[in-house]
Amino acid sequence: MQRFLRRGKDATLETAARIALNSRLSGIAEIRELSLDSGARCVRVTLQLCGESAPLELHVLRYRLREQKGEIAIDEVTASREWLQNVLERFVVGRWFEVPPAAHTALKLLT
Repeated sequence: MQRFLRRGKDATLETAARIALNSRLSGIAEIRELSLDSGARCVRVTLQLCGESAPLELHVLRYRLREQKGEIAIDEVTASREWLQNVLERFVVGRWFEVPPAAHTALKLLT
């Protein structure tokens, strides 16, 4: 039963995140697919960059949250492009990022 409820919550978050992120990425990229497993703390994203013929694949294998501070850190991620993998490893993996206050409620649901 708990797995069923978690999947419903994750599906709702997937839709909300895709809509919100696509709004912010307008003219840059479009998230084609986003799947979330809050129990395993992982996310898969298929992203189409404007002007590119093939989509990018991202797989966040592990993330951590600091709910009270409104922060998220990605501990492990893979990307379908070598250059993007290098960027993520240098500038994202292991660092804490503040989540905008408007998304704090969603952050709590990621646990």
